[in-house]
Amino acid sequence: MDAHRRLAAPLALIVVAAGLWIGARPSHAGSDDVARLVPSDVAAIDVTDWSRGDATDDSDLTARSVLSGAGEVIADGLGWTPETVRWEAFVQTTTGTAALIALPGSADATAERLRRVGYERDGTGLWHADGAALRGDGRSAPTVFTNVRLLPDHGVAVASEEPSVVEELADVAAGRSPSLADDPTLASIWSRRAGLAAYSLQGQAAGCASTDPAQAGEEVAAQARVAVGAVGELRAYRWLLRGMDARAARFEVAMAFDSGTQAAEQATTRARLSAGVFIGQTGDVEDSIVLRDHRASGDVAVLDFERQERAVALMSFTGPMVFASCPA
Repeated sequence: MDAHRRLAAPLALIVVAAGLWIGARPSHAGSDDVARLVPSDVAAIDVTDWSRGDATDDSDLTARSVLSGAGEVIADGLGWTPETVRWEAFVQTTTGTAALIALPGSADATAERLRRVGYERDGTGLWHADGAALRGDGRSAPTVFTNVRLLPDHGVAVASEEPSVVEELADVAAGRSPSLADDPTLASIWSRRAGLAAYSLQGQAAGCASTDPAQAGEEVAAQARVAVGAVGELRAYRWLLRGMDARAARFEVAMAFDSGTQAAEQATTRARLSAGVFIGQTGDVEDSIVLRDHRASGDVAVLDFERQERAVALMSFTGPMVFASCPA
């Protein structure tokens, strides 16, 4: 099970409403603006756009959600569900983990809901709930909702088990700390998330770890080494993005490299690993995804797949993905 789906996982929650990658900081931010709301040294971001109706009906997309099954206090008390929020994101930073979720109502309305379900506000504006307040229908809400700070200028609520994580994200949203949007290496791959109902952006360490064949044992790792040896050499990427558009049955993997030459080479090499036995998964790759195109777009290698009806979980990160992995 993913760390951010465990009830005890330290998470944080930011909520925002519409804006642009380049330009003035918007007063309302949408899912495209996540990079402006997370620290520059972020390790990974998972975003689900609930405003696209296909997302709520797809178990592979809801696997990345902190709201799915969050319980009565969050769903009924705060009104935060996949059906009511526009989007949510899970964020891993160097100091903790965070979730970002677009508020369905105003900051004032949210404050009143927080008060009604048992949160208490301190002198700094931080809302806190104890375990009893988070327990509604016999199960506790995820502890990510323990501390909440509302940022009315952005239409954002920041929540975390750790107050320090709340403040870290609030400082980024307010422009007091650098954001991921300030990283010049991100722009080329960030554009790949357009049109995706859900996507994950991971830095090198997180991307390599989540796709590593060794997570499934030495036998699987050995199979991967043989497969890679037969097609060429894998190079480590700077960023890994994988995402889905369920409406179009599309799954995309994109990797940012140090140059366009590397990207072109890696697109070809990794395309050769995108067929045959799905190492570490069930059946063949083609039973789940069929490669339709591979190419380099600047310094980004892109693999476009058609997702099959009975595909294995592609967004839950529960198994290796050799064609998106790093050198052993």
